[in-house]
Amino acid sequence: MAKWIIVVDDDTANLKMAGHILSKNNMRVTALKSGSAFLEYVDTNGMPDLVLLDIKMPVMDGFETLGKLRQIEQQKGLMKTPVIFLTADEDVDTETRGFEVGVSDFIRKPFNPDVLLRRIDNIMSNSQEMQSLKSEATIDKLTGLLNKGATGVELSKTCSNSTGCLMMIDLDSFKLVNDLYGHEMGDKVLIACADIIRSAVPSGSKCGRIGGDEFTAFALGVTTEKAVAEIAQTINDNITRRAKELMGEDMSIPLGASIGGIFVPRFGNDYNSLLKLADKALYIIKKNGKHGYGLYDDDVDNGQETSAADIHAISEILGERSIHDVALQLDKDSFSPVYRYVIRYIMRHHINACKVLFTLSPENGTADNDFYDGVDEFGNHIRESLRKSDIFMRNSKNQYFVFLTDIRADSVGKVISHIMDPWNARKITNLVITYESEFIGSYTEPAEKEKVRTVVVVDDDVINLQVAGKILSSGGLHVVALRSGEALFEYLDKEAEMPSLILLDVKMPGMGGFDAIKKLHSLESAASKIPVIFLTADESEGSEREGLQLGAMDFIRKPFVPEVLLLRVNNLIQLVTLQKQLYFEVEQKTKENKALFLQAISCLAAAIDTKDVYTKGHSSRVAEYSRMIAKRLGFSDERQDEIYMIAILHDVGKIGIPISVLNKMGKLTEEEYALVKKHSEMGASILQNIESDPKFALGAKHHHERYDGTGYPDRLSGSAIPEEARIIAVADAYDAMSSDRIYRTRLTQEMIKDELKSGSGRQFDPHFAEIMLEIIEEDKEYKYRG
Repeated sequence: MAKWIIVVDDDTANLKMAGHILSKNNMRVTALKSGSAFLEYVDTNGMPDLVLLDIKMPVMDGFETLGKLRQIEQQKGLMKTPVIFLTADEDVDTETRGFEVGVSDFIRKPFNPDVLLRRIDNIMSNSQEMQSLKSEATIDKLTGLLNKGATGVELSKTCSNSTGCLMMIDLDSFKLVNDLYGHEMGDKVLIACADIIRSAVPSGSKCGRIGGDEFTAFALGVTTEKAVAEIAQTINDNITRRAKELMGEDMSIPLGASIGGIFVPRFGNDYNSLLKLADKALYIIKKNGKHGYGLYDDDVDNGQETSAADIHAISEILGERSIHDVALQLDKDSFSPVYRYVIRYIMRHHINACKVLFTLSPENGTADNDFYDGVDEFGNHIRESLRKSDIFMRNSKNQYFVFLTDIRADSVGKVISHIMDPWNARKITNLVITYESEFIGSYTEPAEKEKVRTVVVVDDDVINLQVAGKILSSGGLHVVALRSGEALFEYLDKEAEMPSLILLDVKMPGMGGFDAIKKLHSLESAASKIPVIFLTADESEGSEREGLQLGAMDFIRKPFVPEVLLLRVNNLIQLVTLQKQLYFEVEQKTKENKALFLQAISCLAAAIDTKDVYTKGHSSRVAEYSRMIAKRLGFSDERQDEIYMIAILHDVGKIGIPISVLNKMGKLTEEEYALVKKHSEMGASILQNIESDPKFALGAKHHHERYDGTGYPDRLSGSAIPEEARIIAVADAYDAMSSDRIYRTRLTQEMIKDELKSGSGRQFDPHFAEIMLEIIEEDKEYKYRG
């Protein structure tokens, strides 16, 4: 799809020139002649991919236009659109002010086509990557709504500053869809319901999926029961209509939605508390007939005390007035849930913390009573030494577990000294105190904000190095000054931690800037990812074009303008930091999804194994042996995990084989054996629905093929048999031979080795059989057996 650029300039010649350059390069261009026309246009037609905005325009200049654009985006809950200022002005103050208000770049007029296109491409590439990463980290892949984690974050913000109704929405009788029509139809129904919910709530509302068939929505501006009733009616009418479109007019499942709502901020603005109250209202609807709505009020908790109390009385009950300016000491039972809550809180909000364990022991000759009195006294000392935001407990008779919240890594030692120094000054000699600590850093970017950013400046001119060092140091950056490209690579080779940014002079004796960036990007290390800004006194457009083509993020002119240098460097560091943060979030989400998938398929495999009383645990063992073979083949961790998951489902087709046949005591008839053989094709039929990885179906279908072509179901031979199936075949045979079966006891290791050698090249891939033999040779105690 062509990228959409809006160009805003009061000069018709500039509009035509920009339009010609961009249209020629397959971009969709909208030209507007004023800031007011632009704002009116995007308010009606939506936001483009990028805006080229002239600074100097009559009535409303570029700065005012940008400010109002950001207001529109905020009101509509949209991401910030990248904006590049267009200017013929060389005024440094204007450029400085532009970066301060958040423009992505400046482009000089008249336009140079190559520079214009390269700068636009850089900005849009970064913007698209960040949007894609943010989407992966926050969007539920099936429905397109916010996922559970992002829902909590977004609705927490919304509940804290907006008026409306928070709704819990639960689909009634949805399980029957999966049971009667299959999970593929269930997914279609969930997608349809998500669309219906999104359309039913007012513009600007936020919707998320928080469970399998559970959704939540903040209906912006909805403050009356009538409005909630209309939303509920719309959702239920459309669910019934769409369900019949998907499953046929004869669909008889009583599909619908039950909705529990609570008005915000009438009952507070804490999202988690409000969601629990909305859930209570939902429970009453589910219990009393479904397909409707209920609103939380003070009487929704049947049987609870409903007499009114003012805030002072409630605070008195909760003990608010009794909070002392000391740390909170809890017993073990109370500490555990508080600790778990705080851990979740600091992970969500990226706050640092530290655990400290103090262990006390008596000096020789100290009586027990004196020792334990001393331990009690040390506990009182901890309580009075810490902040009231810290918590601790007595873990045993001689241990205290302290949890320090919202603390920097470099402050932990100071806090421990604040505890120990006054205690040691009291010269209590009957106690020996030791301690150990564990710092819990933020799991994402905010933790890195505590670090000092390092910027490497490479320039053969000592004056330039001194000026740049002074400017950047004044902004809190750590500066490393180097005088040649060769010195840069010596520095990168010996430093364990890479700098945040490199400022690289274009023209230097020996290795110039362009040669240096080429070498940097050719490295097979983290250094190749370090962003580069070129420093140059060259005004030629050809130089800038070449630098951008080589992968530079920007150019900065010499002599330096302090404000511009610092702003450009900080903007780029923040951009790269945000990208790393989004990469991390996507990676974490991927790991969570992978763990959930593995758990699900492990449960399915275990359920299948229970059908055959003689093969309990067979699938998980075959998966583990398959992973061991893959590891010895030198496969990556990701590939090993993939083969493990394919192997754990290799016998999924047995779910369609009668238990009476699987557990038959005597010899199978030809008909029964033919039925058992069908499990491979049945498994492939089940697993072909995993469209993201067709190897699951191939592993199930072909794990009984033989290397010589005499296996089933397709009589494949040699390398025509999928690699995963050849690995599983060896692992499957080993587990069968090393397990007790209905017709025999397990074989000895020597017998198994003979069978593998005999079958190598006939039943098994010779290479994989050899690896399994190596594993058996090393298993002297015969641990790997069923």
